[in-house]
Amino acid sequence: MDYKFHYHPAKNWMNDPNGLTYFNNKFHIYYQYNPLGNSWGNIVWGHAITSDFINYKEETIILNTDKDYDKDGCFSGNSIIIDDTLYIYYTSVKNNKQTQSVAYSKDGFKFVKYDKNPIIDTPFEARDPYVFLYNSELYMLIGTDKKALLYKGSNPFEFNYVSDLININEFIECPNLIKINDKYLFKYSSMIDRKDHFYLGSFDGLHFIKEKEVILNLPKNYYASQMFKYNDMVILIGWIFNDNYKTDKAYNGVLSIPRIIYLENELVKTKPFKTLEKYLENNIIIDNDIVEEFK
Repeated sequence: MDYKFHYHPAKNWMNDPNGLTYFNNKFHIYYQYNPLGNSWGNIVWGHAITSDFINYKEETIILNTDKDYDKDGCFSGNSIIIDDTLYIYYTSVKNNKQTQSVAYSKDGFKFVKYDKNPIIDTPFEARDPYVFLYNSELYMLIGTDKKALLYKGSNPFEFNYVSDLININEFIECPNLIKINDKYLFKYSSMIDRKDHFYLGSFDGLHFIKEKEVILNLPKNYYASQMFKYNDMVILIGWIFNDNYKTDKAYNGVLSIPRIIYLENELVKTKPFKTLEKYLENNIIIDNDIVEEFK
């Protein structure tokens, strides 16, 4: 039995959601994808569109390994809309060397890679850029060992290091930072316990100051989630992987139900996207073998 509410491509491997956005009257769901099989490898960016997070249309690949600097993979990243142009930031991989690159589009379907990529090169392993606005200025997070690096952009193509946003005693994958009311929510994915971790706090333009850890009731095997804004709401979507990353199906991995994250009496709470609320029973949505709890 297939899933009703959890997107997956028709075949092959998928993992992290990437570049999530609402652009030109559609939700664009990009994701890590292996076009050659249903195990991890040959990573490019797949693409689907939806208007309701129930009915999806799988589209063609939007980022391929067609440049020398990303010949071994187009890894995770996010997106931002500036002056009616959609910019996607991603980790470009060549011979196990990870750099950060950018591509842009006017329609969300066809992207042009910046001709001076990569735009950030570090002497150590660094990946999963997350670009956002703070006081109308452009910033980028990058995950590295034991810290998330913060860069400031003078334009969509030029970024300079400004600080270590936060220090955590492990490699930080898929860092996110987003404003909710007057607070900031920081998220990262842990390679140690294969879970996502969330902290509520403040951001001063240089550092994230943790106030408390946030425990969300997320489904089993949930990882590499990404937050994005839609009509002043914060939406969270994650990857749900199979046990041992193996399956007997044509596809391997699905995306979670989108959650709206909000603050109520200083508590971080979640609820399903509005089109899915009617499927709630006792704060739970059951879809085949996946159970998602919201509270």
